[in-house]
Amino acid sequence: MQKTCEQCSAPFDITNEDLALLARLSLTLDGKKFDLPPPRDCPDCRQQRRMSFRNERTLYRRKCDITGKDIVSIFPPDSPYKVCDKDYWYSEKFDPFPFGRKYDFNRPFFEQFKDLELSIPLPSLRIERSENCDFNNDMRDCRNCYLCSRTHESQDLLYTYRGNKSSNSVDCTQITKSEIMHECVECVKCYNCRYLFFCSECTDCSFLLDCRSCMSCFMCTNLRNKQYCFLNEQLTKNEYKKRLAEFDFGSENHVQKAYRMFADIKKKTIRRALIHVNAEDSTGDNLFDCKNCHLCFGTQFSQDSRYLWDVKLYKDSMDAYSGGRNSELIYYTTAGAASYGVQFCLRTSECHDVLYSFFLNSSEYVFGSIGLRRGKYCILNRQYSEAEYRQLLPKIVEHMESTGEWGDFFPPSLCPFAYNETVAHEYFPFTSKEAKEKGYRWKEQDPKDYRKQTHPLPENIADIGDEVTNTMLACSSCGRNYKIVPQELKFYREHTVSAPRLCPDCRHMRRLGTKNPLKLREDTCRKCNKSIITTFPEGTEMQIYCDECYLKEVY
Repeated sequence: MQKTCEQCSAPFDITNEDLALLARLSLTLDGKKFDLPPPRDCPDCRQQRRMSFRNERTLYRRKCDITGKDIVSIFPPDSPYKVCDKDYWYSEKFDPFPFGRKYDFNRPFFEQFKDLELSIPLPSLRIERSENCDFNNDMRDCRNCYLCSRTHESQDLLYTYRGNKSSNSVDCTQITKSEIMHECVECVKCYNCRYLFFCSECTDCSFLLDCRSCMSCFMCTNLRNKQYCFLNEQLTKNEYKKRLAEFDFGSENHVQKAYRMFADIKKKTIRRALIHVNAEDSTGDNLFDCKNCHLCFGTQFSQDSRYLWDVKLYKDSMDAYSGGRNSELIYYTTAGAASYGVQFCLRTSECHDVLYSFFLNSSEYVFGSIGLRRGKYCILNRQYSEAEYRQLLPKIVEHMESTGEWGDFFPPSLCPFAYNETVAHEYFPFTSKEAKEKGYRWKEQDPKDYRKQTHPLPENIADIGDEVTNTMLACSSCGRNYKIVPQELKFYREHTVSAPRLCPDCRHMRRLGTKNPLKLREDTCRKCNKSIITTFPEGTEMQIYCDECYLKEVY
């Protein structure tokens, strides 16, 4: 079945497999099945909608609307929503039930949910079981981290997105079980490395792309089990040290020259068309231990699922962004973990049979609610008996079917954030005009964040004094102000790292730009001319190889 996306007008297919999974996901109440309708939007627009409900990295200082405490929050001071200090919100002191109300069958559901959303305080941040980590978001089991997001079981990380089981690193994106890393992307089990991209088990290396099990290598690509390589040339230990000594990592001029040189090298590098590791009957990219997964990206240990992004351990699920921990029957949801039968939700953990809800933990049989912990048989934050719940819910679904709301995710008017505060803007950028035309709010720039830099930043880290931590710097790209904090300066000095001239946001976007678009297209292998599917953008100079040619050439 081919349809036209209601958002972008692009044609897209609803496959028989889509319909079969939707039938499995559909709700059954008292013997009556409420079929989920086929999506009205294409997969990309559905992903964009889910992402628009996730502010992962933008932080503000403001007051808690409940305690009056000065707090850090993902909601700005001028947000239309009430905001509660995370420590209070996640404690037993916070009671979500006084905000409950009866369902009104004379009004659309989304309109009623909006009223609830505006009345109940929302959590300032998501930080769990962490120490000295107030200036972060979406963090669990961490210590001494600063301006990090989606980071877990880590310590002493700065400006890192998706750090896991890692430590003592700055400006990284998606590092796992790694230590002493700087400006690295998609690295696993690496130590004391700088400017590494898509590498694993490397030590004392810099400027590497797609290398495995390497030590003391510089400006190399596609290496396996190598040591003392410089520009992919094998050297002796003494030759390598002599060549490396000519490069000053603390010099901004040296680093920028190396960046440009490495960019030219990467353009001609052999790359694998797609990364599929033990991915059976699956399509997408960056798939590990998956089975029967269709158009999934960054997905691991999942099966029988469709249109997943950045998900682990999902089964029989569709249209989800960010989640994991053995979840099943998840549909059109973001950040669902350890959950079952959760649909059209934002942030549910250890829940089952939950519909159209925000920020729920350890709850079951809940509809249209916000902020419940251990809730059961609740509708719009109002408590019901099991019999009352089972009698009322089918009537609500029928009402939503009549209004055309059933089976659709929350509209932009219910998004808690301005569009350019969210991860959606990183992958699907809009102008202010475009966002407003689609019904999203937009956060205008604050002129106070763009003051002129009054003190020069010395070219070499060796010449930068302690006073820099009290200096307001201006990003050389966007002009936004940023600072170098003491723990950051300490890392740069100890590991001879050039101090950044870009603000944290521009550094994050530069790292994000090293990753492929999450979109499949047809191409041909540069080696054998066989037809291939890849996510590398059209016109790339990289040497995109099919699996057979890549493995033969690199290993």
